[in-house]
Amino acid sequence: MEDDLIDELLPEEEGTTEEPQKKYASIAELISQSFAQPLYFFTVETPGPTKTARGTIEKLWSITEVMENTDFSEFISDETRAKYADIVANPNVDAQAKVVELITDVYDDISTGKKQYVVEAEGTFTQPGKDTIITFDEGKTTGATFSYKDFAEGVENTSTEEIVLAEEVEEASQTAQDIQAAQGAIRTSHPTWGYKTTKQGYIQNSAGDLVRAPFWKGNEYSMFSDMDPSEVFALQQKMVRAGMKAPTVEQYGQWSDTEANFMSAVFIKAADDTEFSWEKDMAAGLPAYTTALQELMDEVGQTEDFIKLLNEANYLQSEPNVSPAQIQQLLDQAAAGLGITLTAQNLVDYGNLAVQAYGQAAALEKDFQGSLITDRDVILGTTYKDIRAVGEGEFPRYLKGAAVPLVLPSYEYLMGQKGPQPEVKSALEIVTEALEARPEIQQQQAANEDLQDIKYSTNLFEASMGAIELGDN
Repeated sequence: MEDDLIDELLPEEEGTTEEPQKKYASIAELISQSFAQPLYFFTVETPGPTKTARGTIEKLWSITEVMENTDFSEFISDETRAKYADIVANPNVDAQAKVVELITDVYDDISTGKKQYVVEAEGTFTQPGKDTIITFDEGKTTGATFSYKDFAEGVENTSTEEIVLAEEVEEASQTAQDIQAAQGAIRTSHPTWGYKTTKQGYIQNSAGDLVRAPFWKGNEYSMFSDMDPSEVFALQQKMVRAGMKAPTVEQYGQWSDTEANFMSAVFIKAADDTEFSWEKDMAAGLPAYTTALQELMDEVGQTEDFIKLLNEANYLQSEPNVSPAQIQQLLDQAAAGLGITLTAQNLVDYGNLAVQAYGQAAALEKDFQGSLITDRDVILGTTYKDIRAVGEGEFPRYLKGAAVPLVLPSYEYLMGQKGPQPEVKSALEIVTEALEARPEIQQQQAANEDLQDIKYSTNLFEASMGAIELGDN
């Protein structure tokens, strides 16, 4: 009875064929987790020591397993494999619909063709290889508690608005990471940065003429190797504002792989710009990446401000996914601390308090983490100053090429920029305070205190009477 009442708190958990909607940190995560979901039931009989003794694997297999294991190749069409490769190679927002389509395409391929294939193993004339037998079970695939259709529907209904917003903030740094991961492949195709460049190293300018491309592979290092540390630091500040991961204080003025990989992303943006910003920058006597870098700084700054606004308006705060068992446990702990007893109906009535407490605790923890000083705060608060103007708590650092020292901001200044540090409370503390403020809980506590007083008086009276009786004897 008690569990039934608590279950009313989470209507989304009703039924057995639906899973709570998953949340993903990125499109890449949506794709990888979708492809890792076990969906298609196969029995795989593997060779054993004898013809009659064979190993057997019976389970639901994922898209990744089916696609990457060559033993399953006969089940999947070339067209479906091409779709799979396209999604993996292009993890953008448009991939969501393609993932949904692929889940069904894989099932259609498997279910409409032969249900069993024998994978012949290589052997010799005197010792033939032992075959693997793979059998598809359509009934166990479609009859699964959470079938491929249910999963496809869940992926289709997943909101990507928060994903897109989060990815916009980190777009520049993520692009640099992607380039770093795929750098070998890129270097073997084009000698220059930019998708509009040719394999011969040319690019079309605003007049339609083919000219030498502005950014060659290796320029992400060579263009900055002769810079003074002070000049490198100025660029580091700009790149951090544009989304690059901030360097530590020890890395100020040093051009490393982090800066080079990020700058290669800027090169691509500049080379592919439809307004030919690289050409205008060069005509003005500026580095060809100047406008592209500034645009990234503006875009990231505007997106961060927008996300901050949405957070303040609570648009990005999602309800915590809390189970009935967690709700009951939290309320029972709070009741024990307050010295009261909760009924099954109380658990239902106060269930929302528990859910809100989990949400508030998570929000407070997020605010606390946001109030901590990061490498990004330090580098963006660092300026050049006359040594005589260095204040208390500030730290001068001399870089070659600068007439005055680089001064790191004081802890007090950075904390002042961050604002008051929020207090962190646990969900138990929050729900306990909420319960303690309710009149009916206060009445129960008062009644318990009165009962304890009565018990104390009774025990004292009985002890006194016992002492008197002992004295008479």
